[in-house]
Amino acid sequence: MSNDLERAFASLSADADRAQLAPARAVRRRGDRQTLSRAVAGAAAVIVLVTGVTVGARMVLAGPDRDEPPPVPAASPTLTSPSPSPSPSAVAPARSTPSTTSKSSPPPETPETPEIPSSIPARAFLQASDAPGEGGTPERQGAGDHDLPEFCGNGYEQRGDLGIRATQLMYYRSADAPPDSTPKSAVFEDIMVFRGDGAEQFMDDLRAAVRDCPSPKNDKNVSRGPLGAGDESLLIERNHPAMTDEGVPAGDGSLHRVYFSAIRVGDAVAVVSDTGWESGSADRADTEHLAARAAIRLENWRK
Repeated sequence: MSNDLERAFASLSADADRAQLAPARAVRRRGDRQTLSRAVAGAAAVIVLVTGVTVGARMVLAGPDRDEPPPVPAASPTLTSPSPSPSPSAVAPARSTPSTTSKSSPPPETPETPEIPSSIPARAFLQASDAPGEGGTPERQGAGDHDLPEFCGNGYEQRGDLGIRATQLMYYRSADAPPDSTPKSAVFEDIMVFRGDGAEQFMDDLRAAVRDCPSPKNDKNVSRGPLGAGDESLLIERNHPAMTDEGVPAGDGSLHRVYFSAIRVGDAVAVVSDTGWESGSADRADTEHLAARAAIRLENWRK
C-alpha cells in the first residue's frame, strides 16, 4: 500500500475517534418531531380541501329559493373620487313603457237615416180614434190637394229636399153633438219626408216666416211656441175679426181663430191645420191634442 493511501486511512480513523455519536434517545425524539410535522401539514391540507369543497357545494346548491350564506362584514369605506359621468351617446336609451291608459271607447254608432219611402202608409196619419169628441172621419187626399199655410210669401217648404208628401182630411164633431150635426172642425194633415237636413231646415224657416209676417192684411200670425211633441214642434195661431154667417163683420170684437201645428220626427214633418168649421173658430185644446197624437203616429212609423 502506498504511503498516501495509508495517510488517508489514518486521518479518517482519527476523525472518527474525535466525533461523538448522539445517544439513541435523542435520535428517536428527532425522528418523532419530523413525523409529527409531516402529520400536522397533511391534516392542514385535508382541512383546507374539505372546507373548499363544502363552500363550493353550498354555492352550487344555493338557488333563488334557498337562503344565501351570511354576508361578509363590509370593510371600512374608502373615499374615492367619483367616476366621470358617461357621455350622452354612451347612455343606453331607456326602454319605453307601454301606456296603461285605456283608449277611449268609440262613440256609439248613430242609426242610419231611413231611405225615402215610396209611399206614406195610412197608419202614419191621424186615425178616427185620435180625434177629440165623437171621433173623426179621415179621408186620404193627393199630395197637391192642400196648400200649406202661407206667411207673406216667405218660402219655407224646402221643395228641393222634399222626397215625398201626402195629405189627409178628417172631420170630427163635438162630444155632445147629435149624430147628424155638422162637423166641429175640418183638419188637414200634411206629412212630408225630406232628404238630408231638409226637415230641420223646414222647421227653422217656418219659425222665421211666422216671425217676419205678424200682420198680413186683416190677419195676425202669432207663434205660440213649442208643443213638447216629437223632436221639435211649433204651434201657430192665426186670427182675424169674426164674421157673421152672412159674411159681414160681427162688430163685437170677437176673433175667428185657426191653428197650425208642425211636428218633426227625424226626417219627417207633419203639419196639422185645424181650421174650424165655417164661421166657427178652431179650439186650441183640440189642436194640441191632435198634434200630440200626430207625433206618436209619425214616430211609430218613421223610427
